[in-house]
Amino acid sequence: MFGFGERKKYNGVVDTKLNNEYQIQTSGNSNFPGVLAYLELIDDAWNSKMSEDEGALYIATLYYCGILKDGQFEEATPLLSRIISIVRFGLSKGMISPERWEKFLRAINKSNKDASVPEIA
Repeated sequence: MFGFGERKKYNGVVDTKLNNEYQIQTSGNSNFPGVLAYLELIDDAWNSKMSEDEGALYIATLYYCGILKDGQFEEATPLLSRIISIVRFGLSKGMISPERWEKFLRAINKSNKDASVPEIA
């Protein structure tokens, strides 16, 4: 029971970051994974020892790739701008590791390539 409070806090912080910073509506959004799939994504982030910032970035990246694949460019384009802005700040403050960002960037660029959208550096 000791770790449950920390985990509950982690889940809440990641959810808040997705909603407020990335402007991704995590409930009532037909494009966002269902509750169980969402909790599994948070589990993956937690089990991979991602910080809350990295966990939110991980899920935002997956969401971006999914909506881009679905052809939802009007939602994907501003989300990518928010991701880049958040990453610049997070990298400069040590909140996001360069190694994790490189991994997420590869996924973004693969999705961009598949959707005929320019890659980012």
